[in-house]
Formats: sequence, structure tokens, C-alpha cells
Amino acid sequence: MSTRTEIYRSDYVTLFLEGNGKLIRFVRSAIPYPDVAALELTYGNAYDVIKALHRKDLCMLVDQRLATGRNDPEFEQATARLRTRMYPLFRKRAILVMSMMGKLQFQRLQREDGLERMVSQDEAELLRYLEV
Repeated sequence: MSTRTEIYRSDYVTLFLEGNGKLIRFVRSAIPYPDVAALELTYGNAYDVIKALHRKDLCMLVDQRLATGRNDPEFEQATARLRTRMYPLFRKRAILVMSMMGKLQFQRLQREDGLERMVSQDEAELLRYLEV
């Protein structure tokens, strides 16, 4: 049986270690980032926690279902920098979204940054893809 341990929490993100230590679940809250500085601080703290746990077989499931989307240029540039720093730490990455619009948004981001990940509204499908 897999356990879930909370390893980081902020107003915007909660990280869990699960899948017998092979999965980081990155859960976005419904609280929007007030500015890019808050986004960068949150991701920086999360990155430090993940980096301390880093192993070659670690996978990441990002649960974006509650997050409020933003697409202003400054925010998009910041998230691109943060993704390209954090995502390479993982063997596989998957994004759980609420809607087809969310799926299309993350598929666009994948084309832009070239970092492979599966995007779906089906959590079970993503967990099978991650093999955890």
C-alpha cells in the first residue's frame, strides 16, 4: 500500500511524497499567485525540497485542477524558467487538469519548452503512465 506524506506546503502549493517514495505530487491550490515574486518564491522552495529528495527514478504528478490560469507574458516567462529548472529532475512528468481547455494549454507549453509530459483529465491514466 502506498503512503502519502506531506513534504511542503504554502498558500499556493502542497507537495506530497507517495508511490513508495517514487512520486512527487505537486498540488496547486485555488489561490492565485498575486505576482511573479510569489510564484518564484514558491517554486524555489519546492525545488529545494525536491532537490534534497532527488533520485533517478522519481516521477512528478502536477495536479492543476484547482489552479486559476494566467497567460500574461511576465507570468508565462517566469513559469517557463521554473519548469525548465524543475522538470528535468524527474524521470517522467504528468499534468492533471480539470478541462479540455487546460489540457490544450499544457500541451502548448510542452511544445514550447520541449519537456515531455503527459496531460490528462484522468488521474488513473496518468498514474499508469508514471508507472507508480
